Amino acid sequence: MDFGISEEQVAIRDLAAQILSEQLPAEKLREIETQDPNWFASDVWAELAKADLLGLCLPEADGGGGYGLFELALMLEQVGRNLAPLPVLATIVMGALPIAEFGTDAQRSELLAKVIDGSLILTAALSEGSVGLPPTVPATVAQRSGDGWVITGRKELVPSGHIAAKMLVPARTGESSSTVFVVDTSLAGLTPERNVAMNGEPLTTFTFDGVQVGDDAVLGEVDGGSAVTNWILDRALVGLCATQAGVCEAALRITAKYASDRKQFDTPIATFQAVAHRCADSYIDTEAIRLTTHQAAWRLDAGLDASEEIAIAKFWAYEGADRIVHAAQHLHGGIGVDLDYPIHRTFRWAKHVGLSLGGGTVHLRRLGALLGAS
Repeated sequence: MDFGISEEQVAIRDLAAQILSEQLPAEKLREIETQDPNWFASDVWAELAKADLLGLCLPEADGGGGYGLFELALMLEQVGRNLAPLPVLATIVMGALPIAEFGTDAQRSELLAKVIDGSLILTAALSEGSVGLPPTVPATVAQRSGDGWVITGRKELVPSGHIAAKMLVPARTGESSSTVFVVDTSLAGLTPERNVAMNGEPLTTFTFDGVQVGDDAVLGEVDGGSAVTNWILDRALVGLCATQAGVCEAALRITAKYASDRKQFDTPIATFQAVAHRCADSYIDTEAIRLTTHQAAWRLDAGLDASEEIAIAKFWAYEGADRIVHAAQHLHGGIGVDLDYPIHRTFRWAKHVGLSLGGGTVHLRRLGALLGAS
Protein backbone atom coordinates (compact mmCIF):
# COMPACT_ATOMS: atom_id res chain seq x y z
CA MET A 1 0.00 0.00 0.00
CA ASP A 2 1.37 3.42 -0.98
CA PHE A 3 1.14 5.95 1.86
CA GLY A 4 2.84 8.68 -0.17
CA ILE A 5 1.17 11.82 -1.47
CA SER A 6 0.71 12.69 -5.13
CA GLU A 7 2.77 15.17 -7.14
CA GLU A 8 -0.14 17.62 -7.09
CA GLN A 9 -0.39 17.36 -3.30
CA VAL A 10 3.37 17.87 -2.97
CA ALA A 11 3.08 20.99 -5.14
CA ILE A 12 0.27 22.37 -2.96
CA ARG A 13 2.23 21.71 0.22
CA ASP A 14 5.43 23.20 -1.18
CA LEU A 15 3.71 26.33 -2.51
CA ALA A 16 2.16 27.03 0.90
CA ALA A 17 5.51 26.32 2.57
CA GLN A 18 7.35 28.69 0.24
CA ILE A 19 4.94 31.60 0.75
CA LEU A 20 4.73 31.23 4.52
CA SER A 21 8.43 30.64 5.17
CA GLU A 22 9.50 33.56 2.98
CA GLN A 23 6.86 35.98 4.23
CA LEU A 24 6.94 35.13 7.95
CA PRO A 25 10.49 35.08 9.31
CA ALA A 26 10.94 35.08 13.09
CA GLU A 27 11.48 38.85 13.17
CA LYS A 28 8.12 39.49 11.51
CA LEU A 29 6.35 37.08 13.88
CA ARG A 30 7.85 38.97 16.82
CA GLU A 31 6.68 42.29 15.33
CA ILE A 32 3.13 41.02 14.85
CA GLU A 33 3.03 39.58 18.37
CA THR A 34 4.15 42.83 19.99
CA GLN A 35 2.69 45.52 17.73
CA ASP A 36 -0.37 44.21 15.89
CA PRO A 37 -3.50 44.01 18.09
CA ASN A 38 -5.24 42.03 15.34
CA TRP A 39 -2.51 39.34 15.37
CA PHE A 40 -3.02 39.01 11.64
CA ALA A 41 -0.48 38.95 8.80
CA SER A 42 -2.88 40.54 6.32
CA ASP A 43 -0.22 40.90 3.59
CA VAL A 44 0.53 37.17 3.76
CA TRP A 45 -3.20 36.42 3.63
CA ALA A 46 -3.34 38.44 0.41
CA GLU A 47 -0.43 36.39 -0.98
CA LEU A 48 -2.27 33.14 -0.23
CA ALA A 49 -5.32 34.51 -2.05
CA LYS A 50 -3.17 35.56 -5.01
CA ALA A 51 -1.77 32.02 -5.18
CA ASP A 52 -5.35 30.60 -5.21
CA LEU A 53 -4.70 28.74 -1.95
CA LEU A 54 -7.67 30.18 -0.04
CA GLY A 55 -10.11 28.65 -2.49
CA LEU A 56 -8.09 25.48 -2.98
CA CYS A 57 -10.60 23.13 -1.34
CA LEU A 58 -13.81 24.89 -2.27
CA PRO A 59 -15.99 23.50 -5.09
CA GLU A 60 -15.09 24.39 -8.66
CA ALA A 61 -18.70 25.48 -9.15
CA ASP A 62 -18.06 28.26 -6.60
CA GLY A 63 -14.76 29.31 -8.16
CA GLY A 64 -12.56 27.07 -5.99
CA GLY A 65 -9.96 24.48 -6.83
CA GLY A 66 -12.11 21.44 -6.11
CA TYR A 67 -9.60 19.73 -3.83
CA GLY A 68 -10.48 18.05 -0.52
CA LEU A 69 -9.81 18.23 3.19
CA PHE A 70 -6.63 16.18 2.78
CA GLU A 71 -5.03 18.89 0.65
CA LEU A 72 -6.22 21.54 3.09
CA ALA A 73 -4.61 19.55 5.91
CA LEU A 74 -1.30 19.70 4.03
CA MET A 75 -1.64 23.47 3.88
CA LEU A 76 -2.54 23.71 7.56
CA GLU A 77 0.59 21.72 8.43
CA GLN A 78 2.57 24.55 6.86
CA VAL A 79 0.56 27.13 8.82
CA GLY A 80 1.58 25.30 11.99
CA ARG A 81 5.17 24.74 10.89
CA ASN A 82 5.59 28.48 10.28
CA LEU A 83 3.50 29.48 13.34
CA ALA A 84 1.56 31.73 11.02
CA PRO A 85 -0.93 34.21 12.52
CA LEU A 86 -3.52 33.57 9.83
CA PRO A 87 -7.24 32.61 10.05
CA VAL A 88 -6.99 29.64 7.67
CA LEU A 89 -8.66 27.21 10.07
CA ALA A 90 -11.44 29.60 11.09
CA THR A 91 -12.19 31.00 7.64
CA ILE A 92 -11.80 27.96 5.39
CA VAL A 93 -12.47 24.93 7.60
CA MET A 94 -15.02 26.36 10.03
CA GLY A 95 -16.66 28.89 7.73
CA ALA A 96 -16.32 28.44 3.98
CA LEU A 97 -16.45 24.63 3.77
CA PRO A 98 -19.78 24.32 5.65
CA ILE A 99 -21.26 27.15 3.58
CA ALA A 100 -20.18 25.30 0.44
CA GLU A 101 -21.73 22.08 1.81
CA PHE A 102 -24.97 23.36 3.32
CA GLY A 103 -25.46 26.90 2.01
CA THR A 104 -28.12 28.15 -0.37
CA ASP A 105 -27.15 29.37 -3.83
CA ALA A 106 -27.45 32.95 -2.55
CA GLN A 107 -25.22 32.31 0.46
CA ARG A 108 -22.60 30.58 -1.64
CA SER A 109 -22.51 33.23 -4.34
CA GLU A 110 -22.43 36.08 -1.81
CA LEU A 111 -19.75 34.70 0.51
CA LEU A 112 -17.45 32.18 -1.13
CA ALA A 113 -16.06 34.42 -3.86
CA LYS A 114 -15.01 36.91 -1.19
CA VAL A 115 -13.30 34.16 0.79
CA ILE A 116 -11.41 33.06 -2.30
CA ASP A 117 -10.13 36.57 -3.07
CA GLY A 118 -9.16 37.13 0.57
CA SER A 119 -11.60 39.96 1.30
CA LEU A 120 -13.82 38.06 3.75
CA ILE A 121 -12.86 36.44 7.07
CA LEU A 122 -15.26 33.86 8.51
CA THR A 123 -15.43 31.82 11.71
CA ALA A 124 -17.73 29.55 13.69
CA ALA A 125 -18.88 30.10 17.28
CA LEU A 126 -19.10 26.51 18.49
CA SER A 127 -18.03 26.47 22.12
CA GLU A 128 -20.09 27.47 25.13
CA GLY A 129 -17.43 26.58 27.68
CA SER A 130 -17.06 23.32 29.59
CA VAL A 131 -14.61 20.97 27.79
CA GLY A 132 -14.50 23.16 24.67
CA LEU A 133 -16.61 20.87 22.51
CA PRO A 134 -19.94 22.25 21.24
CA PRO A 135 -22.87 21.05 23.35
CA THR A 136 -25.30 18.56 21.84
CA VAL A 137 -28.03 21.19 22.19
CA PRO A 138 -26.77 24.77 22.64
CA ALA A 139 -27.76 26.96 25.57
CA THR A 140 -27.85 29.87 23.12
CA VAL A 141 -31.46 30.23 21.92
CA ALA A 142 -32.98 31.45 18.66
CA GLN A 143 -36.68 32.30 18.80
CA ARG A 144 -39.04 33.01 15.94
CA SER A 145 -39.91 36.68 15.46
CA GLY A 146 -41.96 37.63 12.43
CA ASP A 147 -40.10 36.53 9.32
CA GLY A 148 -36.81 36.08 11.19
CA TRP A 149 -35.15 35.02 14.42
CA VAL A 150 -33.90 36.60 17.64
CA ILE A 151 -30.75 35.06 19.13
CA THR A 152 -29.91 35.27 22.83
CA GLY A 153 -27.00 33.63 24.62
CA ARG A 154 -23.22 33.43 24.78
CA LYS A 155 -20.47 31.82 22.70
CA GLU A 156 -16.97 31.52 24.10
CA LEU A 157 -13.43 31.74 22.71
CA VAL A 158 -14.31 32.15 19.04
CA PRO A 159 -11.17 31.98 16.85
CA SER A 160 -10.60 35.01 14.61
CA GLY A 161 -13.83 36.52 15.94
CA HIS A 162 -12.14 39.93 16.22
CA ILE A 163 -11.51 40.14 12.46
CA ALA A 164 -14.34 37.97 11.09
CA ALA A 165 -17.18 39.70 9.26
CA LYS A 166 -19.53 36.74 9.63
CA MET A 167 -19.71 33.69 11.89
CA LEU A 168 -21.68 30.47 11.98
CA VAL A 169 -23.71 30.23 15.18
CA PRO A 170 -25.56 27.10 16.37
CA ALA A 171 -28.58 28.01 18.51
CA ARG A 172 -31.40 26.03 20.14
CA THR A 173 -34.62 26.26 18.13
CA GLY A 174 -36.58 23.40 19.70
CA GLU A 175 -36.74 21.31 22.85
CA SER A 176 -33.83 19.14 21.70
CA SER A 177 -32.92 20.63 18.33
CA SER A 178 -30.81 23.45 16.98
CA THR A 179 -30.24 25.51 13.85
CA VAL A 180 -27.05 27.09 12.52
CA PHE A 181 -27.21 30.75 11.50
CA VAL A 182 -24.80 32.90 9.47
CA VAL A 183 -24.52 36.00 11.67
CA ASP A 184 -22.95 39.34 10.75
CA THR A 185 -20.56 40.31 13.58
CA SER A 186 -21.57 43.98 13.33
CA LEU A 187 -25.25 43.41 14.21
CA ALA A 188 -26.88 45.33 17.05
CA GLY A 189 -27.09 43.39 20.30
CA LEU A 190 -23.85 41.50 19.71
CA THR A 191 -21.15 42.33 22.26
CA PRO A 192 -17.58 41.04 21.83
CA GLU A 193 -15.16 40.45 24.70
CA ARG A 194 -11.50 40.02 23.85
CA ASN A 195 -9.56 37.09 25.32
CA VAL A 196 -6.01 36.03 24.48
CA ALA A 197 -4.86 32.43 24.00
CA MET A 198 -1.55 31.00 25.20
CA ASN A 199 0.04 31.57 21.81
CA GLY A 200 -1.07 35.21 21.73
CA GLU A 201 -4.02 34.61 19.39
CA PRO A 202 -7.05 36.78 20.20
CA LEU A 203 -10.18 34.75 20.97
CA THR A 204 -13.55 36.46 21.28
CA THR A 205 -16.44 35.72 23.61
CA PHE A 206 -19.70 36.98 22.09
CA THR A 207 -22.82 37.85 24.06
CA PHE A 208 -26.04 37.79 22.02
CA ASP A 209 -28.68 40.11 23.45
CA GLY A 210 -31.65 39.91 21.12
CA VAL A 211 -29.63 39.75 17.90
CA GLN A 212 -32.06 39.76 14.95
CA VAL A 213 -31.43 37.77 11.78
CA GLY A 214 -33.64 36.85 8.83
CA ASP A 215 -34.62 33.49 7.42
CA ASP A 216 -31.89 33.94 4.82
CA ALA A 217 -29.34 33.53 7.66
CA VAL A 218 -30.27 29.88 8.24
CA LEU A 219 -27.52 27.48 7.13
CA GLY A 220 -28.99 24.13 6.15
CA GLU A 221 -32.38 23.17 7.55
CA VAL A 222 -34.25 24.67 10.49
CA ASP A 223 -33.82 22.24 13.42
CA GLY A 224 -31.07 20.51 11.45
CA GLY A 225 -28.25 22.26 13.24
CA SER A 226 -26.85 19.17 14.94
CA ALA A 227 -25.82 17.63 11.62
CA VAL A 228 -24.21 20.88 10.47
CA THR A 229 -22.40 21.42 13.77
CA ASN A 230 -21.04 17.86 13.84
CA TRP A 231 -19.91 18.21 10.23
CA ILE A 232 -18.00 21.38 11.12
CA LEU A 233 -16.58 19.86 14.31
CA ASP A 234 -15.12 16.83 12.53
CA ARG A 235 -13.28 19.00 10.04
CA ALA A 236 -12.21 21.57 12.61
CA LEU A 237 -10.64 18.81 14.71
CA VAL A 238 -8.76 17.44 11.69
CA GLY A 239 -7.62 20.98 10.92
CA LEU A 240 -6.33 21.45 14.45
CA CYS A 241 -4.46 18.14 14.28
CA ALA A 242 -2.88 19.09 10.96
CA THR A 243 -1.79 22.43 12.41
CA GLN A 244 -0.33 20.61 15.40
CA ALA A 245 1.70 18.29 13.14
CA GLY A 246 3.31 21.39 11.64
CA VAL A 247 3.96 22.99 15.03
CA CYS A 248 5.66 19.82 16.25
CA GLU A 249 7.76 19.54 13.12
CA ALA A 250 8.93 23.12 13.70
CA ALA A 251 9.85 22.30 17.32
CA LEU A 252 11.73 19.18 16.20
CA ARG A 253 13.68 20.94 13.44
CA ILE A 254 14.69 23.87 15.65
CA THR A 255 15.78 21.47 18.39
CA ALA A 256 17.72 19.21 16.03
CA LYS A 257 19.68 22.17 14.67
CA TYR A 258 20.37 23.50 18.16
CA ALA A 259 21.54 20.10 19.42
CA SER A 260 23.85 19.77 16.42
CA ASP A 261 25.39 23.21 17.01
CA ARG A 262 25.51 23.24 20.82
CA LYS A 263 28.66 21.71 22.24
CA GLN A 264 29.61 20.39 25.65
CA PHE A 265 33.13 19.06 26.24
CA ASP A 266 33.84 20.06 22.60
CA THR A 267 31.19 17.59 21.44
CA PRO A 268 27.78 18.37 19.87
CA ILE A 269 25.10 17.42 22.38
CA ALA A 270 23.21 15.69 19.54
CA THR A 271 25.72 12.86 19.86
CA PHE A 272 24.82 12.25 23.50
CA GLN A 273 22.68 9.13 23.78
CA ALA A 274 20.01 10.66 26.02
CA VAL A 275 19.60 13.67 23.69
CA ALA A 276 19.45 11.46 20.60
CA HIS A 277 16.80 9.25 22.20
CA ARG A 278 14.58 12.20 23.12
CA CYS A 279 14.86 13.61 19.59
CA ALA A 280 14.03 10.18 18.14
CA ASP A 281 11.00 9.84 20.39
CA SER A 282 9.87 13.33 19.33
CA TYR A 283 10.21 12.36 15.68
CA ILE A 284 8.03 9.28 16.24
CA ASP A 285 5.40 11.36 18.04
CA THR A 286 5.41 13.96 15.24
CA GLU A 287 4.91 11.32 12.57
CA ALA A 288 2.13 9.71 14.63
CA ILE A 289 0.28 13.04 14.75
CA ARG A 290 0.73 13.51 11.02
CA LEU A 291 -0.28 9.99 9.98
CA THR A 292 -3.35 9.77 12.22
CA THR A 293 -4.44 13.17 10.90
CA HIS A 294 -3.96 12.08 7.30
CA GLN A 295 -6.00 8.95 7.94
CA ALA A 296 -8.89 10.94 9.41
CA ALA A 297 -8.79 13.52 6.59
CA TRP A 298 -8.70 10.80 3.93
CA ARG A 299 -11.72 9.01 5.42
CA LEU A 300 -13.74 12.23 5.55
CA ASP A 301 -12.87 12.99 1.92
CA ALA A 302 -13.90 9.44 0.98
CA GLY A 303 -17.30 9.89 2.66
CA LEU A 304 -16.48 7.30 5.34
CA ASP A 305 -17.18 7.53 9.05
CA ALA A 306 -14.08 8.89 10.76
CA SER A 307 -15.29 9.33 14.34
CA GLU A 308 -12.75 6.94 15.87
CA GLU A 309 -9.91 8.15 13.66
CA ILE A 310 -10.58 11.80 14.57
CA ALA A 311 -10.59 10.99 18.29
CA ILE A 312 -7.30 9.08 17.92
CA ALA A 313 -5.70 11.92 15.96
CA LYS A 314 -6.82 14.54 18.49
CA PHE A 315 -5.51 12.44 21.37
CA TRP A 316 -2.10 12.22 19.65
CA ALA A 317 -2.25 15.94 18.84
CA TYR A 318 -2.44 16.67 22.56
CA GLU A 319 -0.45 13.94 24.28
CA GLY A 320 2.23 13.50 21.62
CA ALA A 321 2.67 17.24 21.14
CA ASP A 322 2.98 17.73 24.88
CA ARG A 323 5.95 15.33 24.96
CA ILE A 324 7.55 16.94 21.91
CA VAL A 325 7.48 20.55 23.08
CA HIS A 326 8.56 19.66 26.62
CA ALA A 327 11.53 17.77 25.17
CA ALA A 328 12.34 20.74 22.93
CA GLN A 329 12.32 23.16 25.86
CA HIS A 330 14.36 20.78 28.01
CA LEU A 331 17.04 20.20 25.37
CA HIS A 332 17.41 23.94 24.82
CA GLY A 333 18.12 24.61 28.49
CA GLY A 334 17.96 28.27 29.49
CA ILE A 335 17.79 29.61 25.93
CA GLY A 336 14.40 27.96 25.58
CA VAL A 337 12.75 30.72 27.63
CA ASP A 338 14.34 33.58 25.64
CA LEU A 339 11.55 35.37 23.74
CA ASP A 340 14.04 36.43 21.07
CA TYR A 341 14.63 32.76 20.27
CA PRO A 342 11.83 30.96 18.35
CA ILE A 343 11.40 27.71 20.31
CA HIS A 344 9.07 29.27 22.90
CA ARG A 345 6.44 29.83 20.20
CA THR A 346 6.16 26.13 19.46
CA PHE A 347 5.47 25.37 23.14
CA ARG A 348 2.76 28.01 23.40
CA TRP A 349 1.18 27.07 20.06
CA ALA A 350 1.16 23.37 20.89
CA LYS A 351 -0.61 24.01 24.19
CA HIS A 352 -3.24 26.23 22.58
CA VAL A 353 -3.89 23.93 19.61
CA GLY A 354 -3.94 20.84 21.82
CA LEU A 355 -6.58 22.27 24.16
CA SER A 356 -8.78 23.82 21.44
CA LEU A 357 -12.09 21.94 21.08
CA GLY A 358 -11.09 19.53 23.85
CA GLY A 359 -7.79 18.18 25.16
CA GLY A 360 -6.40 14.64 25.13
CA THR A 361 -8.52 13.25 27.97
CA VAL A 362 -11.74 14.57 26.40
CA HIS A 363 -11.09 12.78 23.14
CA LEU A 364 -9.82 9.62 24.80
CA ARG A 365 -13.20 9.44 26.55
CA ARG A 366 -14.95 10.06 23.23
CA LEU A 367 -12.96 7.21 21.70
CA GLY A 368 -13.84 4.94 24.60
CA ALA A 369 -17.53 5.73 24.18
CA LEU A 370 -17.33 5.01 20.44
CA LEU A 371 -15.57 1.70 21.00
CA GLY A 372 -18.01 0.75 23.74
CA ALA A 373 -20.98 1.43 21.48
CA SER A 374 -19.58 -0.56 18.54
